[in-house]
Amino acid sequence: MAGARDERVNDLFFCDQTAEGNPNEEGMVRYVSGDLVALLGGVVKSLTAGVGGGITPSQHRALDQLVHGIAENSFDEVIYTGTKVTSIIVWTSVAKTTKIREELFTYTGNQATTIVTKQYNAAGTLIVGETMTETVSYTGSKVDDITRVMS
Repeated sequence: MAGARDERVNDLFFCDQTAEGNPNEEGMVRYVSGDLVALLGGVVKSLTAGVGGGITPSQHRALDQLVHGIAENSFDEVIYTGTKVTSIIVWTSVAKTTKIREELFTYTGNQATTIVTKQYNAAGTLIVGETMTETVSYTGSKVDDITRVMS
């Protein structure tokens, strides 16, 4: 096929589709016999076949997910209480019909000390186990560090 090329996005990439057979490199994705398959953790797995097909939430979590916020079309709603941002809700569109994720801010005085991010599925339903809590530490008014924990 003229012009065929590999397309890579961090740890998961679509390879030249003129090649045949299962993927043979970690993170490689190929279309094989009508199925989209990837080599993940040394095992070829279907990303499309069967009920609930694809990778598991724990396999997904292990991939670089930064691209999600970059690749999605969305609308951010910023909610204030007084002068403080108390939440940011990411919606699929300005119509605000389906949530993608939300961040909830907790303050001690004027400093945001906890940020809880909750991820939603394509139907706008909270995904159990896809919550991240960030704890912000300060020295005076300067942020020292942020610790993140998934739950």
